[in-house]
Amino acid sequence: MKSLLTIPALFLAANTWASCPASLPVEHPAIPDGAIASHAEMQIAQEAVADYVAGVEAYLDCRTLIHPLLHNRLVDRAETVAARYNGALEDFRKREEMLATN
Repeated sequence: MKSLLTIPALFLAANTWASCPASLPVEHPAIPDGAIASHAEMQIAQEAVADYVAGVEAYLDCRTLIHPLLHNRLVDRAETVAARYNGALEDFRKREEMLATN
């Protein structure tokens, strides 16, 4: 009896995955060194990081049956990329502030 219930559940899960348009971002965005990066490079990196995080979020929103460990690993990756960008941005702002006061 349980196997009869399992088969429709698997088809439903496969259908849910097939209808999800989001794919997992494969590559991490490049984060420039904030101590030497230009304003344009930081802007491009900001947009790339925002797109990456949004891509991971969209992927996770579509996949409700994902293993919790994989979910946590993907969230950790997105947070790590965002934290690396924020660190570079902090270095960039310190440099800009130092140049503005001299």
